Amino acid sequence: MNKDIRNINLIFAAAGFSMSLLGLLQTLIGRFVEKRARSFFITLFSVLNVYVLSLLIRELTYDHMGSGWVLLSQLLFFAQGFLAATITIIITAFLLDQCGIRPYTKNAMFRTAVILYIVYAALLITNLFNEKIYYINDFNAYSRGEWFPVLIIPTIFIMIINLVILYQNRGVLSAWQMRAFLIYSMVPLISMVIQAFVFGVHFIAISSVIAALFALTYIMYDQAERNYKMESENDKLKMDIMLAQIQPHFLFNSLITIKNLIRKDPVKAEKGITEFTDFLRHNMDSLTVDTPILFEEELAHVKEYVALQKLRFGDDIEVEYNIGYSDFRLPTLTLQPLVENAIIHGVRKRENGQGRVVISSAKAGDHIEIVIKDNGPGFVKDEQSKDKERSHMGIQNVRERLKSVSGADLIIDSDNGSETSVTVRIPLEEEKC
Repeated sequence: MNKDIRNINLIFAAAGFSMSLLGLLQTLIGRFVEKRARSFFITLFSVLNVYVLSLLIRELTYDHMGSGWVLLSQLLFFAQGFLAATITIIITAFLLDQCGIRPYTKNAMFRTAVILYIVYAALLITNLFNEKIYYINDFNAYSRGEWFPVLIIPTIFIMIINLVILYQNRGVLSAWQMRAFLIYSMVPLISMVIQAFVFGVHFIAISSVIAALFALTYIMYDQAERNYKMESENDKLKMDIMLAQIQPHFLFNSLITIKNLIRKDPVKAEKGITEFTDFLRHNMDSLTVDTPILFEEELAHVKEYVALQKLRFGDDIEVEYNIGYSDFRLPTLTLQPLVENAIIHGVRKRENGQGRVVISSAKAGDHIEIVIKDNGPGFVKDEQSKDKERSHMGIQNVRERLKSVSGADLIIDSDNGSETSVTVRIPLEEEKC
């Protein structure tokens, strides 16, 4: 082997060993690598490390003469051939696993690949005795034997099996998974064909490491996307649950109002049914919206609720609207529960059941403020912690949705025997989210 080829192989082996170590490290510390994929890549890069290290040791000991160095070279070449085939069967197993074919050991394709792998191993072992595939002469130089092309056939067929599995399951795998397995099936296969004609250059080794790094990167991209999608779906599910918790509360109080109207004043009850229909329609529409809505739409919903309550309690309830700014958005069904809380647990808790609620909105520096103030009896701080700031009326849900959707804060300020003030502060940069 000429000096230039040896230098190329030495560079390939050193670079391949460094990159395979890097791949192993990335697998161990990578955030977006699920357990099964992590186990696979740990195995793959561990095998690649030993494989490329054997190449590196061989290149460094090429000039050493003597029977001991010849024996070492024979062991190194055997390890290289055995590990190269092992990598292909690992790919077959992982591919089937990612396609959802479990246990993959019972799959016909995998069993065929295992048979080819055993044939390949048998050829390597046989070569230790007859040296028909390759041999190391007394000068520690490597040469191919007449059976060398036969050794390539099993691994080529294993790679073809991988491509067939990939094609059959193209509808199951994601785009990132397809890229990962396609690269790792095609690149070493092409390199093997090239190396068969370009004698002495270790294309397979360096291409296997590079393909493994690309495969790891694509699998991490795929699992990162899945995690992101799952987190988004979990957030949406959490939002749906919170909204569903609010919905029965709306319906219950509205029906109680109408029931009381029917008993007391049938004429007002008819008007109440109309108000309830409008309220219910907007309520149902709100429950299907998972993005912030205009403040004016939410305010209209509040006014429908107030109209229903005034039908029940008449002039005992007074609601004032001091709207100084309305060109912004907020999560659906966040203002109405706050107003409802002010009426039921504020105004109606006064001794005479009469009182006033003031709803205001304005720009204040770098944020928007919505204030709902009632002149009810208020509460002490200990009571606030015991009933979780009246969270049974949906306050806790409102707080969480305001924070997660609009980055807003909800502040409750109250003193026993005094009014209660609920302030929503929405950052200006979030107002149109």
